[in-house]
Amino acid sequence: MRRTDLILADALLGLVSVMIYETDGFKTYPIVLKPLILIAFASCVIRHINYYNMTKKIY
Repeated sequence: MRRTDLILADALLGLVSVMIYETDGFKTYPIVLKPLILIAFASCVIRHINYYNMTKKIY
Protein backbone atom coordinates (compact mmCIF):
# COMPACT_ATOMS: atom_id res chain seq x y z
CA MET A 1 0.00 0.00 0.00
CA ARG A 2 1.37 3.35 -1.00
CA ARG A 3 0.74 6.77 0.38
CA THR A 4 -0.59 7.96 -2.98
CA ASP A 5 -3.26 5.23 -2.85
CA LEU A 6 -4.53 6.61 0.44
CA ILE A 7 -4.58 10.16 -0.88
CA LEU A 8 -6.42 9.11 -4.03
CA ALA A 9 -9.00 7.08 -2.10
CA ASP A 10 -9.63 9.95 0.33
CA ALA A 11 -9.99 12.44 -2.51
CA LEU A 12 -12.43 10.19 -4.36
CA LEU A 13 -14.51 9.64 -1.23
CA GLY A 14 -14.69 13.38 -0.65
CA LEU A 15 -15.51 14.14 -4.28
CA VAL A 16 -18.26 11.53 -4.48
CA SER A 17 -19.73 12.63 -1.14
CA VAL A 18 -19.87 16.25 -2.28
CA MET A 19 -21.42 15.27 -5.62
CA ILE A 20 -24.09 13.19 -3.91
CA TYR A 21 -24.84 15.99 -1.45
CA GLU A 22 -25.01 18.67 -4.16
CA THR A 23 -27.40 16.63 -6.33
CA ASP A 24 -29.71 15.91 -3.36
CA GLY A 25 -28.91 12.23 -3.57
CA PHE A 26 -29.22 11.83 0.19
CA LYS A 27 -32.79 13.12 0.06
CA THR A 28 -33.72 11.03 -2.96
CA TYR A 29 -32.09 7.70 -2.00
CA PRO A 30 -31.23 7.90 1.72
CA ILE A 31 -31.71 4.20 2.47
CA VAL A 32 -29.11 3.19 -0.11
CA LEU A 33 -26.59 6.02 -0.12
CA LYS A 34 -26.10 6.71 3.58
CA PRO A 35 -24.96 3.16 4.45
CA LEU A 36 -22.73 3.07 1.38
CA ILE A 37 -21.01 6.31 2.34
CA LEU A 38 -20.57 5.06 5.92
CA ILE A 39 -19.04 1.81 4.66
CA ALA A 40 -16.70 3.71 2.32
CA PHE A 41 -15.63 5.99 5.18
CA ALA A 42 -15.01 3.02 7.48
CA SER A 43 -12.97 1.38 4.72
CA CYS A 44 -10.79 4.50 4.46
CA VAL A 45 -10.27 4.56 8.23
CA ILE A 46 -9.26 0.89 8.23
CA ARG A 47 -6.81 1.51 5.37
CA HIS A 48 -5.23 4.38 7.31
CA ILE A 49 -4.88 2.20 10.40
CA ASN A 50 -3.28 -0.60 8.38
CA TYR A 51 -0.92 1.86 6.71
CA TYR A 52 0.15 3.18 10.10
CA ASN A 53 0.69 -0.33 11.44
CA MET A 54 2.88 -1.22 8.46
CA THR A 55 4.97 1.96 8.22
CA LYS A 56 4.61 3.64 11.64
CA LYS A 57 4.00 6.87 9.74
CA ILE A 58 0.83 8.91 9.69
CA TYR A 59 -0.25 9.39 6.08
